[in-house]
Amino acid sequence: MPSADELGAWVAQQRWYAGKSHEPRFRLLDTQSAPHATRYLLMDDAGARPVLYHVPVSSVPTTPDTPALITRTPAGCEIDAAQHPPFAIAALEAMGVDVSRVTGSRVLTGEQSNTSIVFDEDGQPTIILKLFRTLHDGENPDVTVQRALSAAGSPFVPKFFGSVDAEWPDSGEEGGVARGTLGFAQEFLPGVRDGWAIALEAAREGRDFTDAARDLGVAVAGVHGALGQALGTADGGPEAVAAAEVTWRRRLMLAVAEVPAVADRAAAIETVYKAALARPWPRLQRIHGDLHLGQVLAVPGAGWRIVDFEGEPLRPMHERAVPDLPVRDVAGMLRSFDYAGAVGGAPEGVWAAACRAAFVEAYDGADGSVGLDPVILRALVLDKAVYESIYEARNRPTWLPVPLAGIDAALAG
Repeated sequence: MPSADELGAWVAQQRWYAGKSHEPRFRLLDTQSAPHATRYLLMDDAGARPVLYHVPVSSVPTTPDTPALITRTPAGCEIDAAQHPPFAIAALEAMGVDVSRVTGSRVLTGEQSNTSIVFDEDGQPTIILKLFRTLHDGENPDVTVQRALSAAGSPFVPKFFGSVDAEWPDSGEEGGVARGTLGFAQEFLPGVRDGWAIALEAAREGRDFTDAARDLGVAVAGVHGALGQALGTADGGPEAVAAAEVTWRRRLMLAVAEVPAVADRAAAIETVYKAALARPWPRLQRIHGDLHLGQVLAVPGAGWRIVDFEGEPLRPMHERAVPDLPVRDVAGMLRSFDYAGAVGGAPEGVWAAACRAAFVEAYDGADGSVGLDPVILRALVLDKAVYESIYEARNRPTWLPVPLAGIDAALAG
C-alpha cells in the first residue's frame, strides 16, 4: 500500500487539489475497502480549514508511466482507481445502476475539482459518474438538487441515476462520525458545448445571441419552479433581509478600501441597496448558487441543460443548502453575459445588454417562474459586480473595467 507521503505527493500534483496556495500537510485519516480498490481518506491540515481528500487506489500488475501512477511496487504499481475500469464499473453498480450493458469507461480530462468518468453502453457513451475528490459531512448539494429535479421530470437537467455515500471518523460530528457523498451518476450528453464557449464565439463574431438567451431564461425559470415544488420554500423574513444587508455592506466596504473607482460610486450603490432592503422579500428556496454560462450545456437539437449544483465553491458546504433568493441565480447569469460580451469584444456593451434583456423577459414570463423584483435584482447584480471588482483588482487588474462597467450599467437602471 502507498504511504501517506506517497499519496500526498501525488494528490498535490492533481488539478483538483485545492491547496496550491500553501505547503500541504497531509495525514491519513482513514482507509476503507472497496471493490477492486482501497479508499484512502487524506486530510490536509495546512490551509485555513482542513480539507479531506478522497483517493481510491487500485493495485495493478503493469507499471504504466501515466498521471494515474501513484507508486511502483514489486508486484506492479498502485494507481488512481478512477483510471481502473473494474473499480469504476463497480462504483457505478454500487449506486444502483444496471451495468449489464456497460462495455468500458474512461476519465475525462480537464476536470478542475472532481473526476468525471464516462461509461459506454453497447459502444455508445451514455452515463457519466462524478467522483468527488473533496469530502464533506452531509449529502452533496449537487446530488440533492439533481435527484429532486430528475424525479420531478425536469427537462432542464441530465437524468439522475444514483449516488453512493461513505462514513469516516470526525471528532467534530455527533458520535464522532461524518457521512457524505463519494460520487453520483447521471445521463451523459454527447456533443454538448458549454454556454460560455458558445456565447463567447457569438460575441466575437458579432452574432445575435438573444434567442439562446431567451431559451436559457426559460430553462432557469423551469429549474427554479421545480426546485421550489420539490424541496419547498421558506419565508424571506427580517432575518434573511438582515443577513443580506450585512453581506452587501461588508463586501462594499472591502471594495471601497481596495478599488478607488468603487469608492467613487459607493453612495449610489448604497442607495440601491437601501431600496432593495426596504422591499417585501420574496420566498427563499434551493437555487443553483453559482450560475453562469459555464454551468449550462447546449444539447444539439434539445436545448439547454443546467449542471453543477454544488453551489459557490468558497462557501462552506452546509451553507450551500440554505434556502436563498432565486433571483441570485438570475443576477449571476446577467453578469456572465457581460463578461462574455467584454471578453468577446462585442461593441460597447450592446450585445450583452440585448442578451440580458432577452433572458430577463423570458425568465419572468416562463412557466414555473418565481417572478422577479427588479429592485432586488438590481441590488444583487451590483453586489455581484462589486465582488468581481475586488477579485479583478487583486488578480487581473486589466479586467477591472468589466465589473466597473457592470456597476455603472446597474446604477443607470
